[in-house]
Amino acid sequence: MKTFRSLAAAALLFVTIGCREKPIDQGALITARTVGLDDLQRGRLAEAEQEFRKVIALAPRDPLGYANLGLTYLRAGRYGDAESQLQRARRLDTANVDVALSLAKLYALTNRPDEARKLLALVSDPRALYGLAELERESGAGGGGDSGQQRYAERLRQVLERSPANLAVRLKLADVLLTLGESDSTLRYLEDVRQLRPEPPREAKPHLDAAIAALRVRRLTAARTELDRFLRLMEVTAPYQAALAKVDWTEGPLVGRPVLAFNPASLITMRGIAPAANAGIHFTDVTGESGLPDLGGGAAPTALALGDYDNDGEDNLLIAWPPSNVRLYTLRKGFVADAGERVTLPLPAGAMSATFADYDDDGWLDLFVIGTDGRGYLLHNREGRQFEDVTTAAHVRDVDGARRALFVDLDHDGDLDLLLVGGNSLAVYRNNLDGTFTLAPNADGIVQGGTDAAFGDVDDDGRTDVFVTSQVGRDGLFLNDAVRGFTRTADTIRGSGPVAIGDYDNDGALDLFVGGSEGGLWHNDGSGKFTRDTRSAAVLDRLRSAAVGSVAFVDYDNDGWLDLLIAGPQGMRLFHNDGGKRFEDASFVLPHEVQHDSIGPLLVADLDGDGDQDILFGDRHGVHLLRNDGGNAHLGMQVQLTALRTGSGKNNTFGIGSRLEVRAGELYQTRVVTSRVTPFGLGSHFKADVLRVQWTNGVPQTIYFPGTDQDVLERQQLKGSCAFLYTWDGKQFRFITDIMWRSALGMPVGIMGKGAAAYAPAGASREYVRIPGEALQARNGRYVLEVTEELWETAYLDQLRLVAVDHPDSVEVFVDERFPPASGSNGLRLFPTIHPRPPLSAVDGHGTDVLDDLREHDYRYVSNLTPLRYQGLTEPHELILDLDAAAGAPGTLLLLRGWIFPSDASINVALSQQQHARAELPVLEVRDARGGGRWVSRGAIGFPAGKDKTVVIDLAGIFPTRDHHVRLRTNMQIYWDQAFVAEDIGAGSQEPGVGSLHLKVLAPVSGLLHYRGFSRMYRRGGRYGPQWFAYDDVSKESPWRAITGAATRFGDVTPLLDRPDDRYVVMVPGDETTAEFDAGAAPALPAGWTRTFLLYSDGWIKDSDLNTAHGTTIDPLPYHAVSSYPYAPGDAYPSDSARQRYLREYNTRIIKPGAREER
Repeated sequence: MKTFRSLAAAALLFVTIGCREKPIDQGALITARTVGLDDLQRGRLAEAEQEFRKVIALAPRDPLGYANLGLTYLRAGRYGDAESQLQRARRLDTANVDVALSLAKLYALTNRPDEARKLLALVSDPRALYGLAELERESGAGGGGDSGQQRYAERLRQVLERSPANLAVRLKLADVLLTLGESDSTLRYLEDVRQLRPEPPREAKPHLDAAIAALRVRRLTAARTELDRFLRLMEVTAPYQAALAKVDWTEGPLVGRPVLAFNPASLITMRGIAPAANAGIHFTDVTGESGLPDLGGGAAPTALALGDYDNDGEDNLLIAWPPSNVRLYTLRKGFVADAGERVTLPLPAGAMSATFADYDDDGWLDLFVIGTDGRGYLLHNREGRQFEDVTTAAHVRDVDGARRALFVDLDHDGDLDLLLVGGNSLAVYRNNLDGTFTLAPNADGIVQGGTDAAFGDVDDDGRTDVFVTSQVGRDGLFLNDAVRGFTRTADTIRGSGPVAIGDYDNDGALDLFVGGSEGGLWHNDGSGKFTRDTRSAAVLDRLRSAAVGSVAFVDYDNDGWLDLLIAGPQGMRLFHNDGGKRFEDASFVLPHEVQHDSIGPLLVADLDGDGDQDILFGDRHGVHLLRNDGGNAHLGMQVQLTALRTGSGKNNTFGIGSRLEVRAGELYQTRVVTSRVTPFGLGSHFKADVLRVQWTNGVPQTIYFPGTDQDVLERQQLKGSCAFLYTWDGKQFRFITDIMWRSALGMPVGIMGKGAAAYAPAGASREYVRIPGEALQARNGRYVLEVTEELWETAYLDQLRLVAVDHPDSVEVFVDERFPPASGSNGLRLFPTIHPRPPLSAVDGHGTDVLDDLREHDYRYVSNLTPLRYQGLTEPHELILDLDAAAGAPGTLLLLRGWIFPSDASINVALSQQQHARAELPVLEVRDARGGGRWVSRGAIGFPAGKDKTVVIDLAGIFPTRDHHVRLRTNMQIYWDQAFVAEDIGAGSQEPGVGSLHLKVLAPVSGLLHYRGFSRMYRRGGRYGPQWFAYDDVSKESPWRAITGAATRFGDVTPLLDRPDDRYVVMVPGDETTAEFDAGAAPALPAGWTRTFLLYSDGWIKDSDLNTAHGTTIDPLPYHAVSSYPYAPGDAYPSDSARQRYLREYNTRIIKPGAREER
């Protein structure tokens, strides 16, 4: 159920009548609201009418009673009465979305679409925008023609801006755009569908692929046919229907939406008297009316689990009970129905532990169970239709006595690993994402088994740490490091029972509660150091002698502070968080009997969709549901993360392990994502101001003014590439390309290795990049270049040289900008060329003509690539060029200009763990002399080293026949912009009138380091073009986590750019080095000559990916004689006096963890 969540009855402490405040009966108000909503949902309209009249009598100045009474009349067809009540509710609260939606729906039902539009236009909400879209669609169907369809499409675009992960809206938009003949836009949205989770059903996917293929060659009739077939199959799926329900302005088949919570107008009264506001909250045992099953014979459940396995937007419930029973149930607004006949579970040994998790990242929640036989069972979810036992193939049968399973991305490679604890055992299974798991040797350093475990980034370094409790020895806190794995810290935390992790004092650091005789609250100072918090000792110490079976942090009253729920053999206790100061016993809000019964499995979630957290638990009598009544007295919000399915591979489906931060006014909270939905209470605030996501790959994503149900779709964001080069072109600074691409300091190389844990060579990047002559003009007698660091990486810039290459204007000069270098040499090799001509023909592997995309350097790219899961990898693709008869003669070259979307360190780690995904370097093939259409390889040609780079291929003697076709094959994400053949006059051309080249090497006369910020990024040439950067549109705020250590101080750095001596400029994100060269030192150009520039750089780039060795710190420093990085034994930065003086004098800008630099 989609809800408008604001203050409930407990917030309405007083109702103002004239100038006198009259106290109200909060208990009666909550009861009337709860019963009325239940009657409304069950269709008992007469009874609902009575209850909402009671609400109006108790709270006449609140819109809830009027709104729901109006909705009752609306569903009964009493439109006049409905309008009267809804109008009154609207006057009392013009901001209430659900009131506006119901009133607008009434206008539409009574043939007043203009009034409905006018009302919906006042509401900023995706559902209101979708309502407007539906009104435009209906007007277009009634004869509005293309203009109505255009308005419909525009409204759908607006909805998609607010709900970017919504599958249904995206498909509706693609549908109408194709109707309008906008094939390029249709193609864009259908390609986006490929990136969304879950993957379309098997029977639907071929039609999506066929529609995209037809659109690429502009066969619109065929595309229409395939899209229609795809839509028909998708519209009946649960994911499509769930997406539609998120934005639909009605609730399923019913008219309108109920208002579930009271108006926030009493917030002024509310401030400062939260205890009184919370007094009306209580938990009601609604087991009897919920539909929960009778397990029979007083059976006690052995396991409970929640998860939306069928992707219909509502959680499903798993219940296991002796001897080996396991059943699935559907949940709808707090009501339970058996789903066991529809989906069965192959679990012969029942379950003593069950966990839903998407281990294969296909968007469907799978199930891991520890059976009563002590074995593990992994069940793969087949598109919500059935579960298949894949335990044997996955190699996870042996759980070594564990009692609990946690799925978490321990190595930050984008998939969920399996952590098993319990019975003083522990095992870590690394997910290979090829259907198998590998038992990690020594559990990657988590060397201690225990009774329970929790995960989260406790030391604020961006990596997931693990805490393990134990009954035999000390508890263990294991900090995560990309190079060393997990390292155990000092034994300061006590407690042998269950553990809960959460920021209970809202200071941004994750704290702990540990059960057991020595347990309690443990406060984190932010660096991963914990001390016992004794402020609540008087209340919590009484639990020391009690056995604890389950603990959970839960904000049951939505005040924005995590409360504490504890359950076990001696009953259930609830402790209220008094604003981070102390916890107070609030168990009186629980039913009396549950405070004393023996409690077994425990779950906390919003099971009835009313915006507060309910409690589901098992005891010796079966399974029970405690409904939270009044907990939505404060506004709440829910956040759901969705990672991209293709073209990324950096994060798991629901972002498990990610960090969420929410700020609402002065209220700040942080949470670790542990399930599909993460709830936040907003206290006395109407809505949040900002939501910040730090995904498990370390990349942040910020949403300003998020909705109360906020879906966050992972943004495809480049976080590492290399330093950027801008040049002064006479009018402005122009982005040219990225530099120092040949360095990948500390990067795992699994993508091109043999799967072993190895790192890239540590040598410095020594490279030349081409700068067109028109892109660099003198300013005040100097050539001015800007080298910036704008991504999440550190640059070590040791030398810059500008080379002016003067040549006749009939000649074009190039350098080979491929990676790896053709000869392995870093020396300068110029390619002065003449007579450029495009191929005679160019087709892709499917025979599609792509010659127009390759004729000119115009940022139009060969783009018919199909991205796979991982950024940088695609389905294998081919480019076949027919070159002219002269190609192959001595001195002929093939020049290919384009860009690559690279992988990163974490993707390399993921690829090194599996066998089915490997990057294949581009290979050049020619026709085999044996004929028969066969091809023969001429070897790998490398790839463009970054953005807008040229690969130069010597064609001399490569053709064994007169057939001069060449074929390029790869599965790397490379987009080609231009291909042409030319003659290399540096290889002995006899072209008349071509003289020798003139070169002038310029050293910088000035180098100045300063803070600049971050340029606005856009795609040059459309969605298939490289990320490009607008120099004059800059933000001072860094989007990245701090890279800690000693960076070069701001100011003059000219001496550091002079020669490669390991005294370099250390640049971190936001830094800029302005390098100036004396333009007067270059000679005047003769008539008929022009100038091309080359920039030579020597230095290193270290990406801050969480799997890069030492990526989040500046140290250890690279140097030219280093044998490897990370350092091998014996490696150390030189200790001679010159280099040590350099460190003391230049590298004095200290960047601390979590701190922002002074600018």
